[in-house]
Amino acid sequence: MSEFDPLTTLASRLIAEDVIRRVNEYDKLQAKLKATERVLPYISKQETMRDLDISDNTMSKFESNGLQRYKPDYNSSLIYYLIDDICKFIVLAD
Repeated sequence: MSEFDPLTTLASRLIAEDVIRRVNEYDKLQAKLKATERVLPYISKQETMRDLDISDNTMSKFESNGLQRYKPDYNSSLIYYLIDDICKFIVLAD
């Protein structure tokens, strides 16, 4: 019969709980952002800030930390993000 180290068991449990928590957060966030019928997988910066209740400064920090922005080819000041990118970024940012 093999004995498990209590510290290893505790660490494994904490890692598993963290993974489960992050998956649940990802699912909730994705459900919230995809609640409306969309033709394209993009969401505007304004919609993102409204839906997630975050400021423009927070969005700028997200971008400086790697969140990819998409701008239309035509002359426009609109900024878009892929919904999946936002979900992944927020969950992995913890």
